[in-house]
Amino acid sequence: MGRASLMFVILMTTIFASILVRVQNSIGGVPDVLIRNQLNKEVENISDFVLRAAVRNANSKDFLDSILSGAAVVGEITHVQSFAPGERKIGNCDILSLEYSYAHTEDHYKVKTHIRGSMQGIEVFRDAEMAFSFPMVTLGKVAPNVVYLEFERLLLFPWLYDLFGLSNRLLPDSSPNEYGGQFHGFSFISPTAPYYSVDEMDEDLETWGGAYSKRYLKFNGYNNWIEVENKLPVDSEDDEPLDTDTEFSLMCFAKIDKSGRATSVESSGDKRKQQGTLLWIPSDATDASMQSKPSAAIYFETTSTSSPTGKMHFVVTREDNDSLMVSINYTRTAEVWKKVSFIVTLAYVINPNHPQYPWGSYGLTYETKNEQSILTAYINGVKVGQRIKDGAVRAHKSKYGMILGRTPYTVSENVKNRHFFGIMDQAGMDDRAFTPTEMLLWHQGVMKSTLVQYIRD
Repeated sequence: MGRASLMFVILMTTIFASILVRVQNSIGGVPDVLIRNQLNKEVENISDFVLRAAVRNANSKDFLDSILSGAAVVGEITHVQSFAPGERKIGNCDILSLEYSYAHTEDHYKVKTHIRGSMQGIEVFRDAEMAFSFPMVTLGKVAPNVVYLEFERLLLFPWLYDLFGLSNRLLPDSSPNEYGGQFHGFSFISPTAPYYSVDEMDEDLETWGGAYSKRYLKFNGYNNWIEVENKLPVDSEDDEPLDTDTEFSLMCFAKIDKSGRATSVESSGDKRKQQGTLLWIPSDATDASMQSKPSAAIYFETTSTSSPTGKMHFVVTREDNDSLMVSINYTRTAEVWKKVSFIVTLAYVINPNHPQYPWGSYGLTYETKNEQSILTAYINGVKVGQRIKDGAVRAHKSKYGMILGRTPYTVSENVKNRHFFGIMDQAGMDDRAFTPTEMLLWHQGVMKSTLVQYIRD
């Protein structure tokens, strides 16, 4: 009986000790949770305070003078302030670093903050970011893009310039090279048109059209097109205005009209629906055989007059006149234009409901490496095809600027100048080949409204 009692006491003691350990562990875990919650709230408040203070700092003339020594912002500049633990401390939080980025002007800037909170051996981190008119197309690179048209300027009766034979640069280049674009064609109203829609979930949220810019450019599929002037960048020793050499990218946002515009040109008994040059850099204007071989181009080809499905083409012509092309099936979905009766004829007007159809982005990259020429095609930031040829041969030299909205030549009697029918925004060329990640960032960056103020944390 004594041994039984002893065994019982030992057993109960073991059980009680186990319970005590579990209770102690549980009690010890509660403060950790409370500490972490407190730190998260504190680091959030400190991050918000530091971010706004950094924004005020970024727009300060004294701060700019301190990091630029009075010089102007040229290209993209990044200035990072890093601090040792405890050097910049607020409460239980350390400011680890502040990063300031400027793109071509002191008014286009972005600020990033990195904050750490610590208490009783527990750490939490928080990064935050705010941008003001900071163009994501720069993608953090040092070299500026060649040309980038954002179509932000209101155009009134631009056809008057053509009528009186006047030269104009109505569409300014947002890159530092100041190429500019000249609008051609007849329009009673401005070829740019702002609009916004109110989100059903938030009546205060305004979503602007044109890849989230305030304006977009419309092309009537008949006589509207843009000519990017033939000129050299400032202080350039090159003899080519748009340097289609061993590495570059083309890109634009667009909504291609689903139905196309019927023309009077007949082919096999059916009226062709002309589509759809987005970007075209001519190669050789003196050789007729080169008219359909651009230095680089992105265009849509109508393959059926009764179906919205056609072909998207991405093409680069090498200096040896050999072309690389990626062609994929592509179905148009946007109803951009609609027919209306006008006096005794039919006319086309912008469909007021077109904002419900998403913007598409179209891009190509060209590069020469490992003794190969590589053309890569992208739609909506996603790679859709690639063409590789042996020989690291640069693209055909260009001396004729860039055309948006049509080819500079009549491709054939049935296709004419392959005018674009739809709307376009954010179109340009970069001086290097974007990586797949960068192309996706460009697509997402513009579509996520980073050309206006935003906060990310």
